[in-house]
Amino acid sequence: MGISIKNIEVYFPERVLDNEELFKIFNDISPNDIFKRTGIKKRYISSREETASDMGVEASEALFLKTELKRNEIDFLIFCSECFDYIAPTTSCILQDRLKLQNSIGAIDLPYGCSGFVYGLGIANSLIISGMAKKILFITSDTPSKLIPESNFELRCLFSDIATACIIEKNKFDSQYVFGTDGSGYQNLIAVNSGFRHANKRNHDEKLPFGEMKMNSTEVFRFAIKKVPKLVKELLIRHQLEIEKIDLFVFHQASYYLLEIIRRKIKVPLEKFFVNLEFNGNSVSSSIPLALYEAEMKGVLKKGMKVMLVGYGIGFSWAGTIIEY
Repeated sequence: MGISIKNIEVYFPERVLDNEELFKIFNDISPNDIFKRTGIKKRYISSREETASDMGVEASEALFLKTELKRNEIDFLIFCSECFDYIAPTTSCILQDRLKLQNSIGAIDLPYGCSGFVYGLGIANSLIISGMAKKILFITSDTPSKLIPESNFELRCLFSDIATACIIEKNKFDSQYVFGTDGSGYQNLIAVNSGFRHANKRNHDEKLPFGEMKMNSTEVFRFAIKKVPKLVKELLIRHQLEIEKIDLFVFHQASYYLLEIIRRKIKVPLEKFFVNLEFNGNSVSSSIPLALYEAEMKGVLKKGMKVMLVGYGIGFSWAGTIIEY
């Protein structure tokens, strides 16, 4: 027994940051060259007062509006983000109230980024298999733009603020999970001065009140190239499947160049490797569910397909599974 992902809905903020605007700001690299470097043409930017939880509410309300799902059917809530309303209480508790869900549900925050969706699926899988939950509302939402200085060209080219919401239920397909952690690389992708450590150095700049994202792109790239192919191999062994039996590969959408190198290393044909960076950017915890949503909308993803999901990133952390969609 495993789980299924149903009724994915997405929220996009109103503001779009495209390559033409980036060119006007930095004017030393053309819009076309930005696209060649990243595979991205536009990203979404949340408004100044818009939080990740606000975006999560919008995605969830869209889900309830477009389905026959009743709010009292939800018996657990998972909120995956790195951009919580408060250090305490948990934002998932606040979301329970804002979404008018019943009081008898469990609610947890999952403070993960690019590997977070698969981590959350693993938690949901355990809750459902153990009988502690039957229908889980899983929300992903991040606002990385609020941690990026206006002068940081590299990060502004990559990251995007997007939220998703979906329902997790029981499925007969037996999904196995592979998780990995290497905390020795934590400084290579980090929001500095954003918590209790080095609180005396906290950035009180009005433009970056929540801390500043810093990334060593070379080390992040090396980490992904080293770990992801090994993760893919282990997933296939755990599921006793040949790679040809996987119908679709949906990986965290980090950058086009990185995804293309990974695809070639694991020897997957283009038509089976879904990429949707071009008009979305790197949306952190939302990148995989957003890709699933768009793959289904385009007719690439169909019911009954075996799909490999792989997340990797901040921590360093990585996670993978194979599901039957």
